[in-house]
Order: sequence, then C-alpha cells, then structure tokens
Amino acid sequence: MKYKLTFLLLLFTLQLQAQSESTDKQAYLSELKVLGRKFNGNFYLNYVSIYRLPEKNFVAKIDSARTEFDAALDKYAAKLEPTYVTAQRIEIKYYFDKILIEYPLTHEVYSNNYPPAQSKIPERLKSNLADFNKPELLTNTDFTAYFKAFMSLQTNLEHRKGNFKNQDNQFFKATWKLIPKYVTNKKCREYWQFDYLYNHIDNDGIKNLDAIYKGFKATCSDTTYLNKVKKIYAEDVAGKKGHEIKTYKKAGAFNLDMHLFLPDKALFTGKRPTIVLFHGGSWSEGKPDWFFSTCQSYAERGWIACAVEYRTYGRHGTLPFEAVKDAKSAIRWLRQEADFYNIDTNKILATGNSAGGHLALATALVDNWNEKTDNVTVSAKPNALIINAGVYDLTDDLTVWIRKDLADKNLTKEISPNYLITKDFPPALIFHGTNDRNVPFIGAQKFVDDMTKAGNTNIEFYPLQGGGHFIWFDRKYADTMSKAKSDFLKKIGF
Repeated sequence: MKYKLTFLLLLFTLQLQAQSESTDKQAYLSELKVLGRKFNGNFYLNYVSIYRLPEKNFVAKIDSARTEFDAALDKYAAKLEPTYVTAQRIEIKYYFDKILIEYPLTHEVYSNNYPPAQSKIPERLKSNLADFNKPELLTNTDFTAYFKAFMSLQTNLEHRKGNFKNQDNQFFKATWKLIPKYVTNKKCREYWQFDYLYNHIDNDGIKNLDAIYKGFKATCSDTTYLNKVKKIYAEDVAGKKGHEIKTYKKAGAFNLDMHLFLPDKALFTGKRPTIVLFHGGSWSEGKPDWFFSTCQSYAERGWIACAVEYRTYGRHGTLPFEAVKDAKSAIRWLRQEADFYNIDTNKILATGNSAGGHLALATALVDNWNEKTDNVTVSAKPNALIINAGVYDLTDDLTVWIRKDLADKNLTKEISPNYLITKDFPPALIFHGTNDRNVPFIGAQKFVDDMTKAGNTNIEFYPLQGGGHFIWFDRKYADTMSKAKSDFLKKIGF
C-alpha cells in the first residue's frame, strides 16, 4: 500500500509538472507569435528597402530582431523541457541566419552594386558549415532552408566562373559539383543529392541528365532516396512516349523540342486547330511535360496540341528575351510545318500560365526580338490567346533580377505587354486572380483597360475574386474557367 501511494504521489507530481510546462510553453508560443507578426509585418512589407541597406545596417537590423526572439526563449527556458529549448534555439538561429545569407545576392539584385563575393556575411556564418554534416538536423526545416539559401549563393558564385557556359542544366550542375565540397558525411550528402536531383527532375525534367542520374544510382546506398528518384525519372521517360518530339530550333549549343500530340486522322480529317502551350516557372525553371495531359485531352478532341521547350535561366543561363525568341520561333515552325501536320494556320491558339502566359502574349505583341535563324516573313502571331495569371510588366521590383546585368535597364519594356499596347490584337481570354501576390492583379487590369481603349473589342477578361497566383490549380475556379474557355473557343470559331 505504501509503494502504491508513493507511486500515485509521483504520478500526480509529474502531471502537475507537465501541466505547468504546458502552460509555460503556451505562454512562450503566444509571445513568439506576437514577435513573429511584428517582424513579418515590418520585414516583408519593406523587403526591397531593407535588402537595399548597406550590409552593416542590414546585419544590425536582423540581429536586433533576433535578440528579441532569443530573449523570449530565455525568459521561459528554465521552465521548459531542455530538448525543446535546444530545438527552439536552433530554429531561431537558422531562421535569421537564412535571412542573412540571402543578403549578398538579394542586395545585388535590388541595389545593383556590392558584388556578392565581397560580402562578409559568409565568413561570419562559417561555423555553420560543421552543421552540414549532422544528420539529426536534416529534419529541421529552418536548418534545411538555410542550407539551400547558402547553396544558392555558392552556386551563383560558381556559375559566374563561366565553367558551365553552353551546357544544359547549368545551375543544377554547379550545385551538384558543390555538394561534396560542403557535405562529407555520407548520410547528409546522399540526402542533399537526392533532394536536389529529385526536385530538378520534378521542375526541369530529365533532358541531358543521364550521366548524373546514372552516377547517383551507382553510388546512393539509401534505397528510399534511390527508389523515389527512379520513380520520378521513369515517369518522365514514360511521359515522353506516345507523341512526336521534334527539334523546332537550334539555339547555339541547345536543341529545343516541340512535343506534338496529334489527333486520330481517321476521326478528324482536314486542317486542324492547334493549341501551343508555354509552361510557367518565372522564366527560370519549368518543363513542357507539365502540359502533356492537357495536350492529350485536346488531341482527343481533334486538336493538334503542342507543348514547347524554351530556354530558361536555370537550365540555359538565359533571360526572358531568349525565351521570347523561342516562343516566336515555335509559332513560326508550326506555320512552316503546317502542311505536314495538317495545321489550320488561321486557327493557332497560344496559351500559358504565369511566365508562359507572358510568352504567349509576347508572340502577339513583340516585334523586334527574333532569332537570327528565323524566317521573319512567317508570322509569329497566333490567331487567339488564352492567358492564365500572365505577366504584364517586367519593369517592377518583382522582375528586377532580369534587369540586374543589363546596361540598358529599359530594355525589358520591349518585352513587357503593358508597354506594347496596340490596336491589332488577336481575340484573347484573360484570367487573373484578384489576390495574386506573384503577379499583381493591377498589371492585368491595366493591360485590359489600355488595350480596350486602343480599340480592341475582342478581349474577354475574368477577374477571379479572391484568387491567388496558381488559379489553374484552384478547384474553386475550375468550372468558371472551363466554361469560359469553351464559350470563347466557340465564339471565335475554333
């Protein structure tokens, strides 16, 4: 009976301690939430001006905020479980260290001075390098976010050496080269090789990636990582079967592909309407594969559907000017191959999401950016457009990275739809979310207003109330967008 009573007293004491710690933890988290709102409200609303600060001022500002978070934890540390306190210290440290390590590249973009290589921040954070070889940190999202920001800086510096010029997958190859330099622990190294390879395949595809893929398969001992990479690689391979792949253009060292999904000739005879799809990805990433299922759907309805590979910054080291050239070349190639594929050259529709929407617009608006090898007597202008969350202004702060190295900062106006207003515009269906944070709604509204004032009565504009950027994934708008597209295509006779 005595031992049972002792046990019950011990259990009761532990319960009281747990309740006390739970109360203290909730108080700490509440205080942390207030600090988080205060910091985010100041930092992210003034992101550009803060990153324009001189490095010394920037570091002081971030360290000041860090001190407040550390003080909040210190206030409750003695009352909280030690392992939880340790985890919190790591999260706070790497949350703010990530902001610091992003400074060299971000400051260069927004201020166009002080080259990243001159920054003293990497030296200050040098002690973090040891953590790159601690497997237990791989589950800490603040740490992994810091690692990726660090690698982004180092990859950019490596890329600037010019060793990857004229190669495909340039930034990925630079990162792949650097991972073993900074990560020597096998478990950590395999994790990061898996993470970067998987995400590259997911976002950029497998083209010209065979050597790295085979090397990974031969050296990776983690079967989970290996199987995931094999699976996504096989899916990309399978996706390229069952349709035609043609090189529509050679641009320097790069062969660019057109993926053509053709209708059944027995069911659909004569000249066919054609839809040309440009993927998004901020002109920095993306792959035509994202549109393969859409292409197949159109082909089953009698369309010729084409998903276009174009040059991106991440793979080819190019800016949107080259992507515009590629988009125009793609339309011209289709017109030149019209007889072979039974294309109705009066029914070519260009469409795209985000940056892809910009490229579709550019084929109809941009006159003076043409590939030297193009036959410019062949029109690059489509007969109709469908634009989803397209980009209309390449002169704002959101696209400042494009202008960073341009001698003439105004050059982007030549490929910015809002600076290319014309009265000679094809029928267009335009969708844009009113709460788009990636591409502000105001740009789309201005474009439609200015084009309408210029005399274009063939633009149908759908502001999607409350919609964010990725409206093509949002089920709330699926029915509205589907019906609008169907009605639009019927109206214009496609």
